[in-house]
Amino acid sequence: MTKKKTKKKKKVIKGGELFFCVVSLLLMIALGLYFGGRSFYYYSKQNVKIKEEAQTLNGMIMSTYKVTKDENGLHQDTDGYYFKGKVSNNYVNYGNRLFRVIRINNDGTIKAISEDISATYMWGDKDNYKDSILNKWLDYNELYYVGVYYNTLPNPSNYLVKTKYTEDILNASKVKEGKDKYESYVTTLGIKDYSNADGKNSFINIGKSFWIIGHDKDNSNLYVDTDGSINTTTTYESYGVRAVITFKKNVEVTGGNGSVDEPFVINLGNDANKVGSYVKLGDDVWKVYFENKDTLRLHLDKILYTSSYSDSGSLYDPVERGSLAAKLNGEFINSKSYKNVVIKDYYYTGEVSTDTDYDYIGFYHKSVYCQVGLLNIFDYHTDNMDDYFYMTTTSSVGSMIFVNHNSGVLEDASVEDQKGVVPVITIKKASIKGGNGTKDNPYTV
Repeated sequence: MTKKKTKKKKKVIKGGELFFCVVSLLLMIALGLYFGGRSFYYYSKQNVKIKEEAQTLNGMIMSTYKVTKDENGLHQDTDGYYFKGKVSNNYVNYGNRLFRVIRINNDGTIKAISEDISATYMWGDKDNYKDSILNKWLDYNELYYVGVYYNTLPNPSNYLVKTKYTEDILNASKVKEGKDKYESYVTTLGIKDYSNADGKNSFINIGKSFWIIGHDKDNSNLYVDTDGSINTTTTYESYGVRAVITFKKNVEVTGGNGSVDEPFVINLGNDANKVGSYVKLGDDVWKVYFENKDTLRLHLDKILYTSSYSDSGSLYDPVERGSLAAKLNGEFINSKSYKNVVIKDYYYTGEVSTDTDYDYIGFYHKSVYCQVGLLNIFDYHTDNMDDYFYMTTTSSVGSMIFVNHNSGVLEDASVEDQKGVVPVITIKKASIKGGNGTKDNPYTV
């Protein structure tokens, strides 16, 4: 008996079921694309954020250093992070000048100190910092002649926030915080920051003397000596001035690794100025130390020669025969191929002494109009030259003149002494025709 083969019935998908399958498939594809896209989007955003943070100053520092408890490196406290000991990767270039990062605050802002001293002069006749010459010279103020240092910085309001400080008390090795709190765009170093950095064993000790904010238990003013120790002094002595600023938390950098040869470079964009740049005139290289809307003021980037200042008084006078002022404005400038580029300008010759109570504003009330001058003690400048004349007198009727020393002190010298000569001149900005202002490729006219 033969078995009949049974035919399998084909399953027929009805129209409704087909529609449901197609819709389900499309929905699954759509969901896959949506969530896959969202994942890619957030992944990309996260990486962009990481990239952005890496291009900010605090991002670069935090990616360069790890927190440590060793003697040297980045340490953490309740206020944020601070550098301690002999560190070498915390250099920042802002406006053609080097700073060292002191700390990163909890809000992401970055406090830094100028690598070198920026001027050398007295504290003044008041022992508190707020009323000192340092505060007047360093920080922004609407008064004329005040804020000399602040005004050399490239558009500081775009890159800086105010630095908070107190006038602390140093008793033996312990620091007691001052009760009053202040803030300035530019200030100078406080005892607490120097102590946290490990004082004489730290990167802040540069082998030069400079003022520090605060007092000892007997209310004497303080300075850091060349060996890095903190000593007491009077407000009439003279020491170097170092600037302390605080960068905004999102300030961008264009590169660098934090070393002295490749510092982190603040991205200035169109805010860059020419202070700290170099200019080549003929065979001579000059350095810009002041800039205004139309002109640049330059000092020679070396000591020209040694000479006496005058045979008589300490007033810088180009018409006094045989004086340094007459020689510079005569034979010196007339021998230069670029003499027609140099324009006449006002150079300040005021007296700074106990007789005037070290009147900072009064210093600017006397000047001379000529082609070639000298630096005065309140000019912002950084150089490694030593033992040269300022054009600032210790007495308008005497024969003593101030002399700069690179270690951070002033000397009262006789006008008949042989000291270094560093000329200063003024040129128009429009005369700059080439170069980029670096030492290797200076501006040319």
